[in-house]
This record gives sequence, structure tokens and C-alpha cells, in this order.
Amino acid sequence: MPNKEDIIKIKNKEISFEELFSKNIDYSFKQFDYLDDKIIFVTGGGGSIGCILIKRLLEQGSKKIIVLDHSEYAIFKLKLKFKNEIDNKRLYLFLGDIRNIDTIKKIFSKFPIQIVYHTAAYKHIDILESNYEESISVNINGSLNLLKEASQYNSIEQFIFVSTDKAVNPISNMGISKRITELYLLKEIFQNKNTRNIKIKIIRFGNVFNSSGSVFTIFKYQIENKLPITITSKNMKRYFISKYEASIGMLEITAPINHSGIYILDMGKSLNIDNLLKKLIKKLVLNFTPKITYLEEIPKFEKLEEILYFPFEKIENNIFNYKKIDLINYNMRKIETEIINLMLLLKK
Repeated sequence: MPNKEDIIKIKNKEISFEELFSKNIDYSFKQFDYLDDKIIFVTGGGGSIGCILIKRLLEQGSKKIIVLDHSEYAIFKLKLKFKNEIDNKRLYLFLGDIRNIDTIKKIFSKFPIQIVYHTAAYKHIDILESNYEESISVNINGSLNLLKEASQYNSIEQFIFVSTDKAVNPISNMGISKRITELYLLKEIFQNKNTRNIKIKIIRFGNVFNSSGSVFTIFKYQIENKLPITITSKNMKRYFISKYEASIGMLEITAPINHSGIYILDMGKSLNIDNLLKKLIKKLVLNFTPKITYLEEIPKFEKLEEILYFPFEKIENNIFNYKKIDLINYNMRKIETEIINLMLLLKK
């Protein structure tokens, strides 16, 4: 049975990720003993990834899960969803911003956190195109502030950063900001500044099915309101992953055997969005025929197809559900040069 989080409901018809993407997912319970008795911090816990990650962590033997989100409504929804866990003092919710050092200090001082899952970020490509300052403030500076503060505490074992396929050869402000953060984290790994050897793990993956603001939530809104369905191009392709797969992959990469570096979740093949939309419409059996419109010109911040890693990034390990990048072709000079070039591009 598909998990509820991987089902989209349109016009009272439920379509699962497995059904739409012709994929079989193993939903059997997976035990990750290395999470037992851990105190874990999740930033952006009210978002699509953060919320489902919290659910997975609560299924494990984690001792406490500390959550931070800047949205009051997101915190409200988490309180409703996880009331029992909150009452049992296993889940703690904080309203605040990762840019607020005082808030971060308060959380790290109060709890001996061992693992940080940093999922908080601005992710909407078109919105960040006209708000590049926020992509710098949140996606870059907020992330680095969080790592800097985490490194002050002896309890921290791992810092896990959620990146995106849009960070590879980035052309959007969102992708550029995520890549710059990747590079700063790689600098930390190479410089080995923290003598306590906190493991810094960067996890890249593509589009998450039915996440907030995803293409399928846009399709849902347009279909339910009988609006024209808009697609950038008939040839546009994207990688897609279910929320369940994304959350399980993150827990697998958390294994202590995995060292610092860049990890890529198994995304399968890049799929044509136009074909997926037509398959979705067919399965919905609507009593009207939606009009599909294509943009005459592709926005400068959109690619026809994303890729998961740079040509110079070689695969070190190819595990069943994820890959690890060999960092042999990275060096400090290359990293610093790329940061400078990308910052100039981001500010244009």
C-alpha cells in the first residue's frame, strides 16, 4: 500500500506516485539502529521534506526530535499531526528563523543535539529570481550560521544538508545559492577546521512528488479550477522521487559508515513532464478536456533537463539507493574560484 504522503488527490480521484510513475516501492518497515537514542534537530520541519523526515525519525528509536520552522502555520500543523509525540516529550517545536543566531544558540544550548538535518531553504525558482537577496540570506548565510553554531558543541556528530539537482551547472538564483552552500561545506570538509570531525554530508536529489509548490500541485490547482495547464516546453524533463524514498534515503545516508561528502539519491531516469501530465489526465477520467499551453519562450532560469552531478564528479560508491561522489577532482583553489564566480552571477 502506498503511503498517504505519496498520493495526490484531484477531483476526488487519488493517484499514487507508484501508479503515475510505474514504480514499485518497498514500504516495509526499515530499522536504522544507529538512530537509536539520538537527539536530532530538523530545520524547516514544517516543509514537505522536513515533515516527512520527522515522521520517519519518529518511527525509529530516536530519543528526541527538535524542530525549527519560521512559519507559524507550519508549526500549528505539526502540533496537530504529532500531538501524542509532543505530549510524550519526544518532539519539540520551535518557531524561528535559521538566520537568528540567538534562536539557534538557544536550541543547541538546551538540547545535546547529535544529528542536524538542515532542510530549511527557499526553494521556489521563479520567486527567488526577483528576490536574490533572500536566497543569499537564507540558503547561504543561514546555512553557514547553522553549521558554525553546531560546530561549537561537542555532542554534534553529523550535519546533513539537503541540496538539489538544480545546484549542478546552476542557472537560477535558487540553484546558484544551493551550489554556493555546497561549496562552502566542501571547504569545511577540505580544511578540516573542526578537530572533532563532524561529518558534513550533502544530499542532492531532484523534484519531490506532491511537495508544496511542485509541478503536480500546480497541475492540481489548474485542473480543479478548470484553468489552462501550463508547461514550459513539450521537451522538458525532470527527475522525480517520492517523499517516502527521499526520507528513507536521507536516513540511510546518515549511517556512521558514510563519511563527509556529496551523496546523490537514486532518482531513476529523467522523465518528460508533458507525458506525465497526459498520463495523469487520462487516469483522472475528467468530464472535461483540460487545455494544455506551452510557453513560447523558455525563461532564462529554467533548463529543459537537469543533471545530478557535474561531468568532473566521479562516483566513488554506488549503493543500492544512493551514490557517493569521489571528491578527488575538487581542491581549495577550484572551490574558492567557483564561489567567487557564482556570487557574481547571483548578484546580476
